[in-house]
Amino acid sequence: MLSCKAVGNFLLTPFEEPYNHVHTPQKVDAMVVLSGGSHGKSANLTLGHNSMKRLLYGVMIAKKENLPIIYSGRGILKYDESQSAKDTVGELNNYLDINLPESDGIENSFSIFYEDKSLNTYENAKFTKAIFLKRGVVKPTIYLVTSAFHMARSVKLYKYFGFDVIPVASDFMTIKKLHFWDFVPSNMGQLMSYHALHEAVGLLQLKLKLK
Repeated sequence: MLSCKAVGNFLLTPFEEPYNHVHTPQKVDAMVVLSGGSHGKSANLTLGHNSMKRLLYGVMIAKKENLPIIYSGRGILKYDESQSAKDTVGELNNYLDINLPESDGIENSFSIFYEDKSLNTYENAKFTKAIFLKRGVVKPTIYLVTSAFHMARSVKLYKYFGFDVIPVASDFMTIKKLHFWDFVPSNMGQLMSYHALHEAVGLLQLKLKLK
């Protein structure tokens, strides 16, 4: 049953639906994009599909609203996710001429800084907060970009570290209308169920850890 897309969709909908809305511009200090995997052996666009969707949507909004971006996450691979993001941004600058410059801190305009130490979402929030504190910003207001299924847990962690968070979800997996094949076991159904169960356990863990 867990391998059926219909079941995965049912389990995942409560995690994604609260964030499934059109973005409305607001006043923030920066855009924070969470990493989500990479494909180090690929010849181009080495970010994983989760990371790529997060980065692209973050860049789209940041460019339109002239915001600095913090790309947060190292990962456990030798070719780390921040380097993968850096290489991908280089390709986007080269091919699409988006003019996204790299910064060595938080700028006041369209630019990107790579936080390359964090190994999980807890550390994403912790190390991102340290960047703002270094700049003297104690309670930052941010757009937080991550996959929709991962947003609830991410928001809780960033709020725990003192952020005012405006969720900007991307990488949606749920669907509105089911078809016959959605009741047949599939890799996608299994993946959807996995993400739902993973986030449920993660939220329970946070509830116990952050008391």
